[in-house]
Amino acid sequence: MSGQSARYRIGYAASLFGWVAVPYLAGSVLSWETFGAGIGPAFFPPAGVTVAAMLLTRRALWPVIVAAVVVIELAVDFHYGTGLPTAAGYALANSVEPLIGASLVRAWCKGPPDLRERNDLARFVAGAMVLGPLAGGVIGGLVTAAHEHTWWPIAILHWWAGSGVGVLMVGAPILLWRFQSQILRSRIFETFAVLFAMGGLSVVAFRLELPPALFLLPVMAWAALRLDMIGAALCGGVLAFTANLMANLGYTTFENLDLRAPGQLAVAQAFIAVVVLVAMLTAQEAAGRVTAVRQRQAERRERARLETLANLGRLLSGAFTQKQISDAIVGQVINDAGAQALTVGLVNDERTRLEWVAMGGYPDVVTEQDQFAGGVMLTDSSAATDTVRTGKPVVVRTVAEYRRRYPDNAKWLVASGGASVVGWPLTVGGKAIGVLVLAWSEPQPLDTAQLAYTSAVATMIGQALVRARMYADEHARAAVLQAAVLPSSPAIIAGVNVGVSYEPADTVQGLGGDWYDALELPHGRTYLAVGDVVGHGLPAVEDMAQLRSAGRAMALQGLPPAQLLAELNTFARLASNGKFATMGVAVLDPSSGTLSYASAGHPPPLLRRSSTGMVIRLTGAHGPVLGPVDRASYSEGRVEVRDGDILVMYTDGLIERRGQDIESGMTRVQKLVTQWNGEEFLPSACRLLTQTLAPPPRDDDVCVVAVRFG
Repeated sequence: MSGQSARYRIGYAASLFGWVAVPYLAGSVLSWETFGAGIGPAFFPPAGVTVAAMLLTRRALWPVIVAAVVVIELAVDFHYGTGLPTAAGYALANSVEPLIGASLVRAWCKGPPDLRERNDLARFVAGAMVLGPLAGGVIGGLVTAAHEHTWWPIAILHWWAGSGVGVLMVGAPILLWRFQSQILRSRIFETFAVLFAMGGLSVVAFRLELPPALFLLPVMAWAALRLDMIGAALCGGVLAFTANLMANLGYTTFENLDLRAPGQLAVAQAFIAVVVLVAMLTAQEAAGRVTAVRQRQAERRERARLETLANLGRLLSGAFTQKQISDAIVGQVINDAGAQALTVGLVNDERTRLEWVAMGGYPDVVTEQDQFAGGVMLTDSSAATDTVRTGKPVVVRTVAEYRRRYPDNAKWLVASGGASVVGWPLTVGGKAIGVLVLAWSEPQPLDTAQLAYTSAVATMIGQALVRARMYADEHARAAVLQAAVLPSSPAIIAGVNVGVSYEPADTVQGLGGDWYDALELPHGRTYLAVGDVVGHGLPAVEDMAQLRSAGRAMALQGLPPAQLLAELNTFARLASNGKFATMGVAVLDPSSGTLSYASAGHPPPLLRRSSTGMVIRLTGAHGPVLGPVDRASYSEGRVEVRDGDILVMYTDGLIERRGQDIESGMTRVQKLVTQWNGEEFLPSACRLLTQTLAPPPRDDDVCVVAVRFG
């Protein structure tokens, strides 16, 4: 294993060397051939390549980047006839420059910067664009002055401006690419039009000696408002390339300044940098305003969905016939939740046909057709039948996509005026017994929030149908509901490794009120939760399902843990069966390396540090249980986490025993987690904790969740 690891590290270092060396070589040759301006390169794109590479890689790999800089710099300089002392000075300058710039930016931003944030952009400009190039400029400018016999202040200014613009025009797009490349891909023709317009108008402005702002600022505004910051940065790169090319050909708008040609070119670089930064700030402001509007709209939609879930849960809890269930679903999901049409189908006993038990929102031309209205054969090709056959959701965002996937049945979608469709399975013990199909007349993004809502509705419908179909068989009902509410294994989430152990107190019925959740949120964040509804049986599972679904919806709204529990407390008072629940919530933000957490009367989670093996209790959050307290408030704790750290969340069934106080139980858990080596297979580790501390027969449900970060 160690040999494979070593080969992987060597291969990765070689790959990094190549990714830095190739663009550095291309940019250096381009600078010498095109932007010479008498004393060497004036616009130096490799400066942006090296500082971006350092900002996006671990510090331990920076020597590889420096090696690429030194090797390529010496090779290029020797090719163009530069002597060894001068070439060595250039290599030193171009190595010191990104080292200082990247070190300052990473220290100020506590990691790679997100240039969409104004503070991070300011730190990037100050560290990578100003201070780093200034340090390199002092070294490189003095070497250039000695070699070319030029005035050293002008040489330093010339180097500083060229590298600074290179960092802004090349480094910024590289850093923004992972966040905003989808904007360019979705508007590919507009992107090319903007870049072509910038290049063409730049040539006209410099060729006719017209004020550049007259032509260029409108194009920059276009790029900033339509293509966000990455569009403004790319336009800046085109402008810098064109301006330096024209200056090298003898065209400049700053020739009236009492400066030598290199000084005039440095001033031109400063002008370009200011124009691009203003455009990027404009893009930031516009994006911020658009995001605020979208957030308000999303909050309104999510609040409407939460209200629908609460009302639907209340109505379905008292529905014991398929007619009552159908009326509740059609009334709430269509009228209040935005979907224009829906169908709910159950598989017949022979598992040959999907029969509709609820249908609404479809025009008469569809519902009057026997081949559709009465149900469909499972052998047919459609979103509904695919969902049942595979037991997995089917998501279709456009009519064209539906036609490609289901050409034989696309006529029904077209006839009903549908545009987007979701099929969600209704499952029992991991086996699909039916399907919920939602359709919209307008194309939908069908994002995480919409799919989480659909999943919650499907869970509630599944529970209600089980009550109506299997009400007399409590054991079968229990198995179906438990399987519908809790997944057999947690979802795979990038950046974390999750293990779960769930053991109900009632091993016969298998029905309890404990639950867990692990959900990937926007911007790479992760939502984690563990809860315990008081009681057992069907009422406890219903409360559990509603609280779990509502918690997911609120987490997708972006609510921090303390506010999420406060909102959930209000929800619990209005929508539960009158009992109370405890809950622990945590949200991991990998960009800041912090874990925010809050507790509603729940035992404190444990955090095992990978570096020391020490296990600490996260006791920085407090608050009452959910339900009985009106307008409850919750405090929030925050802790930094590192790769390899393990978070352990659990319900009180793990630590409560007759004749034993809770403190002793928590101490036993803490001691066992301390004995972990950090490399455990987390599902097995969770099961071992449960078997050791809460073996059957047990008085309470036990749920344990372990999460390894990184």
